[in-house]
Amino acid sequence: MKNYSKLVGSAKNGLIRTKDVTAAGIGRDYLRYAVDDGVIEKVARGIYTLKSELEDRMHIFQSKNTKLIFSAGTSAYLLGLTTRDSDAFNAAAPLNYNNPRLLGLHTITREKEEIYKLGLSEASTMFGNPVKVHDAERTVCDLFSPKYAGDKFVQIEALKNYLQSAHRNLAKLFEYAKHLGLYNELKKRVEVLL
Repeated sequence: MKNYSKLVGSAKNGLIRTKDVTAAGIGRDYLRYAVDDGVIEKVARGIYTLKSELEDRMHIFQSKNTKLIFSAGTSAYLLGLTTRDSDAFNAAAPLNYNNPRLLGLHTITREKEEIYKLGLSEASTMFGNPVKVHDAERTVCDLFSPKYAGDKFVQIEALKNYLQSAHRNLAKLFEYAKHLGLYNELKKRVEVLL
């Protein structure tokens, strides 16, 4: 078995990328040898994971689909607004984004650029890896959007947890709601719970 210490040392957040390997002066053929020897596993073109680490599905998913931002139920879970996790992800994408491999597996919402980036933030997966998400205010808006067809329990749980949070920002929530055409709907729900 070859010495893969330099290759394994090039991993960032549990992922090894071909471009990082070549930048570190390691031959690309070492990637193939490491896969054959069971040290790493190929998860996408140019992206590998360490076999010794647990798989961080969310981090890998976003590494393969860099334009996607976790939204609605998935960002609610990542931000601690709900306890419900799902095998299918909710994500936002720019209007021109098209990845037929994701159809039917995940809920991808295509949005205009200014809507797509509204509330862009970062959260950590349960493995501590950073991923792009919509912030708490945008997430609550997404959950009450007519486009959201997910779990109604997640909607209510997330809104209740958001309203109980010390970090809530109602002015920002209602500003987003106006921008997304959800102001009246969200205002009624918030008034009931406050």
